[in-house]
Amino acid sequence: MSLLQTTARRTAGLLGRESRLVRRLRPAYENLLNWYGGGKGIPWTINDVTYRVDPHHRQRLGPHYDAPVAEFLRARVRPGDLCLDVGANVGVYVLQFAHWSRPDGRVVAFEPNPSAREVLQSHVRMNGLQERVEIVPAAVSETGGEEILYAAAAEGMSRLGQPNKALHGNVNEITVPVVTLDEYCRSNRLEPDWLFLDIEGFEIAALAGARELIKRRRERLGLVVEMHPNVWDSAKTTRAGAESLLAELGLRAVPLTGQSDPLGDHGIVHLAAD
Repeated sequence: MSLLQTTARRTAGLLGRESRLVRRLRPAYENLLNWYGGGKGIPWTINDVTYRVDPHHRQRLGPHYDAPVAEFLRARVRPGDLCLDVGANVGVYVLQFAHWSRPDGRVVAFEPNPSAREVLQSHVRMNGLQERVEIVPAAVSETGGEEILYAAAAEGMSRLGQPNKALHGNVNEITVPVVTLDEYCRSNRLEPDWLFLDIEGFEIAALAGARELIKRRRERLGLVVEMHPNVWDSAKTTRAGAESLLAELGLRAVPLTGQSDPLGDHGIVHLAAD
């Protein structure tokens, strides 16, 4: 074995041991941060704005989280806007929507995963947003009822339909309520200004369940959607079906995260009125 190969192997071993050590020490470090913050979170910057977050979940809220999407929304969300965040997870967009729509804008956050929802509730409380953020413990799809959510702790990759392969089978099956946006908005007399969807392949199904809302408010409703075409089959969605629905609703997908094919590549799009 050459000196170069020996050095590379030793370096890899050291890095592996260091990585394992970091993983072992991280919980203690995060507990110390939590203690230092008095259980009220720590200051954490997301896209140039400082919030308070649970230190155990700070890595889920990157400092430049979806930066081009945040720039797009920051320039358009207005004070007083009502924003629906579907698939809110631990609240990276909930916090930002609340900030962009301040002082009196409202956010309705849909999150069916109990573990993620617990963290989301903490983030809402830590930032004093209880009066402006409503958390709905339900998934969103084309029809209401109940379905199995394949959840893994507070992972954002939890989803309906079938487990996300990236979670390597480390999931719990949880029966969760499912609502449609048309029914929810009708029942609660909501006229949202923004709809943000990130629900791991069920985005087209959720849009189909929001036909009434979108048609009624198409010229005034901002629509931003994370597309997951690689897992559409689990939601019984096809590209042809997605194209047909967007044509019916008079919408076209404009990529926000650099993808060349907004309905074929994973990425975030703005659904603009055609």
